[in-house]
Amino acid sequence: MLGAASGAVVANELTGYYHSMTHSPYAGEVLVREKIVNAYADMHAREAERHLRFATERLKLRIPPGAKILDFGCGIGDSVRTLLGLGYDAYGVDVVEYWDRDYDKFWHVANKPSAEMAARLKLLDPSSYRLPFEDGTFDFCFSDQVFEHVFDYKTTMSEIVRVLKPGAASVHNFPGPNNLMEGHVNLPFPWLCYSRTYLTLGAWIAWMRGAEYHWRRLAQAWVDVMRFNNYPTKRRLRRIARAAGADVRFAEVEEFMFREGSPLKTRMLKRLRRMGLDRVVVQTVGLVMLQRYMILKALL
Repeated sequence: MLGAASGAVVANELTGYYHSMTHSPYAGEVLVREKIVNAYADMHAREAERHLRFATERLKLRIPPGAKILDFGCGIGDSVRTLLGLGYDAYGVDVVEYWDRDYDKFWHVANKPSAEMAARLKLLDPSSYRLPFEDGTFDFCFSDQVFEHVFDYKTTMSEIVRVLKPGAASVHNFPGPNNLMEGHVNLPFPWLCYSRTYLTLGAWIAWMRGAEYHWRRLAQAWVDVMRFNNYPTKRRLRRIARAAGADVRFAEVEEFMFREGSPLKTRMLKRLRRMGLDRVVVQTVGLVMLQRYMILKALL
């Protein structure tokens, strides 16, 4: 537990963060990190299909093969490649040109997209958040583990609804401040992870438990990572959406109960459903366990 003095320092650091969180760190020079293996291609493919299935089967959106789909935060285009294979006219956008100019900065083992594939992946200017597409271009848009890295939500939301066709919608899966763990530094309580004091304490504990890196180096690495993470409340997101001419609703429980899962999950939900407790249990546990599932569309 943090003492009273440490708690005051944490509170002051958090206050400073929330007063300056609208500026995107992506607008400057992005630090080159250790090059990584693209180990998530299969997962990205599954997530793209998962969002598409929820949109068509649960939200009843009409997205037939040939429809235009945007992956907001596409990386090197794994999801776009999957959707193209399913017959969709798919495109991607990201704040770093991972697939071309910046490819060698990040990836050392991965299939670099072909020129034809790379032509479908577009660079977004993080200083303006302007999407490089015409109004009413897309039938559907989705993102996964992206919105926690957005800093100008108003422009982002207005841009997404601008490029959607009338009646279309987008879905966005991302963590919030309610989640028990902050997934980028693997410490509890995301809202505390903006505090250098808290991160330093966590790094020291990890080092004492045998972490590979010295606690000072680990703490600084976590501070650098948290510069790129943003966790506004749902109330704030709704308020920003209205100002952006957009409408949002959150469907974490609905999406979790719809989503295919392990046999254990299926059995547990069936048992709870027989007792009439499935929704209330998922909703209660989901307060700290489920990530946000936000449905965004133009305000009617």
